[in-house]
Amino acid sequence: MTKTKKSSARELPLVRRRIAALLEKTEANGCTPGEADAAIKKARELVRQYKLDPGAFRWPQTPSATETEPTSESKSSKPPRAAASGRGKGIGKLAERLIVENPDWSHAQIAEEVNRRIEESKATSKSVRWYASQMRKRGNRIPSRRKQKASA
Repeated sequence: MTKTKKSSARELPLVRRRIAALLEKTEANGCTPGEADAAIKKARELVRQYKLDPGAFRWPQTPSATETEPTSESKSSKPPRAAASGRGKGIGKLAERLIVENPDWSHAQIAEEVNRRIEESKATSKSVRWYASQMRKRGNRIPSRRKQKASA
């Protein structure tokens, strides 16, 4: 009789990020077909091991993989996300990169640049502030965008 370790609240976000990172390893992102298949298999293994809902992740197309659709061990079945949704376009990653690379830009300028680079994105100054806040919570040093008062 083997004991299964109950996952902690701290561990689950890390596992979810790892699964998402594994699912980013696709041929379109420069991986070989073998690497992409191995990453997807490992992601499926982690989803099963931690009893996560596979519908919570964006699974890439895998024509060469042996298993084409992830199976859900949970009873809840979420409908697949619509292709027109704002998820999975890289808006957050681009916004975070621009926040770091351009400390002199305002949140509004960063939002405009995100909208210019990513078709159908609807980034706003407020959403960019949210990304900056999340980065600070993760421990990243983000320069303040507030206007400094002139010293007399």
